[in-house]
Parts: sequence; C-alpha cells; structure tokens
Amino acid sequence: MPLLPDRGRGRSESRRLVDLRRRVEAGTDDARTVLELVLALWDEGHRDQALRACCALAGRGDLPPDVCESAAIFLFERRELGLARECFERLSAQRPERALPHCYLGRIVERLGDLPAAIAAHERSLALEPRNAECHYRYGVTLARHERREAAEQCYLRAIALDPGHAKSYTNLGCLLDLRGKGAQAMELFRRALQCDPTSAEAHFNLGALYGERGSHERAIREFESAIRIDPESVEAHLNLGLALYAVRDFDGALGALKKVLKLDPAHATAHYYVGLVYCRMGVYAKALKILQQALRADSENPATLYYIGLCYNRLNEPAKAIAPLKRVTELAPEDPRAFYYLGVAYDRAGMAEEARASYRAADSRDDGSGRLRATT
Repeated sequence: MPLLPDRGRGRSESRRLVDLRRRVEAGTDDARTVLELVLALWDEGHRDQALRACCALAGRGDLPPDVCESAAIFLFERRELGLARECFERLSAQRPERALPHCYLGRIVERLGDLPAAIAAHERSLALEPRNAECHYRYGVTLARHERREAAEQCYLRAIALDPGHAKSYTNLGCLLDLRGKGAQAMELFRRALQCDPTSAEAHFNLGALYGERGSHERAIREFESAIRIDPESVEAHLNLGLALYAVRDFDGALGALKKVLKLDPAHATAHYYVGLVYCRMGVYAKALKILQQALRADSENPATLYYIGLCYNRLNEPAKAIAPLKRVTELAPEDPRAFYYLGVAYDRAGMAEEARASYRAADSRDDGSGRLRATT
C-alpha cells in the first residue's frame, strides 16, 4: 500500500495540505509529518485518502509511541478495528504502565464479539489507572452495549466523580436514565454535558430528542441544528431534524433534511418513507408514490408504507392499483379503520360497489370516534 494516496480530482486544497504533500512526496521519513498529513486530509474532506494513508502509516514498525497512539485512535474511530488493535497491542508492550491501550483494546474486542476479553481488558486498564475518568467511561460504554445498564451507570458516575467536567459521561448517563423513564433527570444531564462541552453533538442530539418527545418541536429543531453544525454527517441528526420540521408542518425544511439523510445513506428506508410522506402532505402524489415504493423494497410488509401507497394511487385516480396495498394493510393492521375506509373508496371508484360497502362497514365498526378516518392527507 503506498504511503501517500493519489490526489482526489477536482477538489481544492489548502496551502497547509499542499505543503504537507510536498514534504511527504520529497521522501521525508518523519512519521509525525505523515500523521499531520492524515489529519489534514481528513479535515479537508479527503476521507478515503486519509484512511489509506493512516493504514499505511500504522503498518510501519518504527513509529514513535505518540504517533502510534494517535494513528490507533484515528483507525479505531473509523472502524478499522484490525489495524487499530495491532497498534494498541504494540503500545501496551511499549508502555505497559499505561491504561489507555487496554481501555481501547477492551472496546475493540467487545466490538469483535468477545465480551469476556473486553471486560478483562477494561479491568486491566482500571488496575493500572484507577483514577482515570476516561477508563471508567469507556468501561461503561462496553457494559451499556451489552445491556448491563446498572453497572454502566456506576462507571459513568465514577467518571463524573473523578472528573466533574467529563461531558461524555453526563451524556451517556442521561441516555440510560431516559431508558428508565427518568426523562427530567436525563434532560438535566444533557444540559450539564453541554455546560462542560458546548461542542458535544451527542448532547445536543439527545436533548433535541427529549424535547421532541415532549412536543417542544421548535426547541428540538434548534438542538438538532446545533448537533448538525458540529457533526454535519450525522445521519440521525438530519433524520430527527426532518421529523421535527415535519411535525411543525415545515414541509420544505423537512424535505431538505430528509434528502440529506439519503445523500449520506441512500438505502435509509425510514428516510425514504418520510420523504414519501412529506410529498403526500404537499400533494405531490406521483413523487410520493415513487419514493414510497423504494421504501417498500426495504420492508415489503410495512403497513404504513402500504397505506400511503394505496392513498397515492387513490389520489392519482388509479383505484384499481390502490386495492392490493390497502387490502394488505387491512390484513396487517386489522384494527385500523383508515385502511378499510380507503379500500372502500378504491373499490367504489373501481366500480366494485358490493366490496366497497363491505369495506365501509368494516371501517365503521372499527371507528372509535377518534377521528382517525379524517387524519389523512
């Protein structure tokens, strides 16, 4: 693997990046310069090049420990777990007194499916540095991923006791409390995390999610927008921003946020569904139908998707095509009167009067007076 990847085409480069490239291309053997180039490539959007350069750097056997550590963390954060593991194992041999390599090794082997080895690695890290808040935090992350929530909470609490400014522990502890139904406490923890670190995208996101659950959509929108400014490639932040904008009937804004999700993850079924739903609300039924059919390919038995596909066909005056998806909804969600009602509409328009009457009767028998029959586009 070449140490320096080819330049990307058509993308401008800063003076710093040009200078770093020139120095590396001149044959410098300085690992720190190569690491600086990796970080510059990543910062300026040359993500694939940065990753290839870091992989090549990590394969060198002569790396200074600080460069090896930075490269290992970079690779870990980009899911290059095999190379990251090799680097951390090398570091643990070079610096046996340090906890950090064991801490990361715990996270890596946990992701590779070996929980006992992960716990052993975390315990080694804490034996070496029992007052290291980051080690307690990372142990908590591993435990939480395996539903050991009480033990994870204790890890986060110990991290906070050791470092009252440890924003990530406040955020993760808030997530666990929210799962236990303690939303008010979780909200305070997310706010505390932002006091410690205003650039925490995770804290902004989780605070936005709680506001959204409470119906405070405008406040949720502000938090999701803050999360996106910090982490522009967060699929979940763009998705939740789209849903919050949809809730306040800002359909143009919702459409923009949801299309950003699809740009980042073209196969995102939930985004496809909600883009289709937005188009339905805007009355653009042909576009809605096309995108909902894409969503259906990912989940062919989703009653909500099938319902809106049937609704689109009805609105496009193609009742015969509406019958099959709406009939399937009545089988998948037999207590929902809406599907029976609009199936009746489709039968009626298709000239199938008797079937229409039966569907209308079924809708009436299921209508609890909640107005669901009128909750349509």
